[in-house]
Amino acid sequence: MSNMNLNLAERVFDNASILEEALAQEIATEIQKQLDGNNEAKLLLSGGSTPVNLYAKLSHFDLDWSKVTVGLVDERYVSSDDKDSNERLIKSSLIQNKASEANFVGMVFDTENSDENLKQAIDQNKPFSDESTCVLLGMGTDAHTASLFPGDANSLIGLQEKGQAPLVCTISPNEPKQRISFTLESLLNTKRLFLYFTGTEKMNLFAEAKSLHDPSQLPISSFIHQEQKKLELFWANKK
Repeated sequence: MSNMNLNLAERVFDNASILEEALAQEIATEIQKQLDGNNEAKLLLSGGSTPVNLYAKLSHFDLDWSKVTVGLVDERYVSSDDKDSNERLIKSSLIQNKASEANFVGMVFDTENSDENLKQAIDQNKPFSDESTCVLLGMGTDAHTASLFPGDANSLIGLQEKGQAPLVCTISPNEPKQRISFTLESLLNTKRLFLYFTGTEKMNLFAEAKSLHDPSQLPISSFIHQEQKKLELFWANKK
């Protein structure tokens, strides 16, 4: 696809706080729509520091959270009480206040045996094999998204192979190195696909990925250059 025809919508905000108000409202509206139609909603969310305030805002929305299932786009292979755990971050920021009744599905069940853990994670995350309501991605300064990294063989499988298992074990260049991630194919299976990051460095990288589809070096480019689901970028220059 040429740049002119990318399956992409970009929304720019003055700062992260205004962005988060708009994005939280967008996600909450989509949840309500799914609750009205299907009596359930499913979110796949990213960890990291960027979306913490977004999740805190979302936790105050008056929704029937008991019918909402929250899962992870990816996870570090650490116990759920570890400081690096995405599960810990989501539970402490989103599954609070009005959202305290939400159902949560993690990815780490066995910290001793990664193969056994992957089997359990795939089994536990079956609710997301049907279409999700919203997927929220982030992007690193190396153009990774979810835990799909440049130069990692399993990440490339997760970006390119179809009909594989929905989760893949990957290796990050940063500690903790062992990661678990949903694949591109699984993450595109959603009503709404959001991407949230801040700063000009990342925006310049994103612009490069728009013009160059190179999954092995720019994993985010696989989410830009696809026809299945519109990628909705929410970006602010200032945090």
